Amino acid sequence: MSGPNTLAVGQAIVGYMQALTYSGGAQVYKAVTLSEQKDITDNVAGGAASLEVYANLDDSQHFAFNGKIRDTQSWFLLSLVSLDDAQAAEALIYQVRDALIQPFQEHATLGNAGNVFDSKIKPNSAKFLKIFRNGQWLRGHLIEIQTISEWFITTPPGVIS
Repeated sequence: MSGPNTLAVGQAIVGYMQALTYSGGAQVYKAVTLSEQKDITDNVAGGAASLEVYANLDDSQHFAFNGKIRDTQSWFLLSLVSLDDAQAAEALIYQVRDALIQPFQEHATLGNAGNVFDSKIKPNSAKFLKIFRNGQWLRGHLIEIQTISEWFITTPPGVIS
């Protein structure tokens, strides 16, 4: 690949999460978006969960001779459930967390989206929290994923002095 493609990486994360199911086959998330969901109320109603994906940290460095560039980025994945029933919300957010972890342990390249060769959960990045949004309290789980992509400067002569 001869250039970065951050949008493709974000869209790949969203795609994996839209297809995510529990072991019984039910969809994990009612809605998955790249960025904030403006009205979260319907997306968490009736025991449903939603997910918002945000770009966080970004870095791009020359990695090797011949114009190889390595982009390292991190992404926040924020799962949200309604707190209308606190006990049900607590159980649901744990189930959502468990379902969310597995794909990033299995799909380290995210299907090579944006030329990703490695993705992983950043150590010590996950937390459970409460969030106030759209006039209601929600139970949330936040985790940070790191992706690493490589691309090449192909315009002769490569890196220009």
